[in-house]
Amino acid sequence: MKRNKKKWILTIFIVSLLSSYISAAIPDFFRGNAGIFTLNPVYDGIIGGGGIALNAGILLFDHFNGFPEYDGNKPSLSDVNPVDRWGAQPYSKTLHITGTVTEAFAMAVPLVFVAADSSEWGVIAVMYAESMLWANGIKETVKTFVTRQRPYMYFDGAPSDKIESGDYIRSFPSGHTTMAFNGAVFTSYVFSKYFPDSPWKIPVIAGSMTLAAATAVQRVLSGNHFITDVCTGAVLGSLTGFLVPFLHTLPENDLPFQTTVSPTGFYIRYEY
Repeated sequence: MKRNKKKWILTIFIVSLLSSYISAAIPDFFRGNAGIFTLNPVYDGIIGGGGIALNAGILLFDHFNGFPEYDGNKPSLSDVNPVDRWGAQPYSKTLHITGTVTEAFAMAVPLVFVAADSSEWGVIAVMYAESMLWANGIKETVKTFVTRQRPYMYFDGAPSDKIESGDYIRSFPSGHTTMAFNGAVFTSYVFSKYFPDSPWKIPVIAGSMTLAAATAVQRVLSGNHFITDVCTGAVLGSLTGFLVPFLHTLPENDLPFQTTVSPTGFYIRYEY
């Protein structure tokens, strides 16, 4: 336990150190000129390093622990709660593919920020990467420890490749929905902060949220998820998509950690 704790601390410190030197070397790209969102080497090192550690940790856990083998018994829908039972569907490969496509578009929506000043691109990229790390890490962690069979397992025609890979018991929460809503909410919030009076604000918000909602609906109709799976995924994705950029609106002077990068080293000062 102590060794693992030291590894986490070391990882966070290294990420903090690297981000500090990068932000110092390319100040215009990683600090921006608008003053709306602020990157802080220590805080972003902790946020980014924590996200990386979470993803790496759950990946290693899955690798070494594997998954339970399918016993061949088809579960009964009568054991499912009324809401999820009502929305349960057999597997549809077509809707599975289209749901993946809408997820990809929802995750790519932040590309609208090419319209922002190029000095803000680095800030936006760092924040979005951090939000995706946490969204993916959290939903993968929950999927690993909350084993729930997907709706298609309650019907005939369940995809054999999903059963063989163990994906059939990773229904909760919906990963596609989590990542789609993360991208949509991140874009909606950040765009509103940068362009509060833009005539494109409503179309961007409506378009991105529509893609996310379409992803959730298709994940249910394709038989991959129950309604509660996609609702939980929508909440998780929305929280990470909002909270990560929101934390970057805090004035740097209000942060207890003050950092300095110079040719001779990296310094952290804590004020209280």
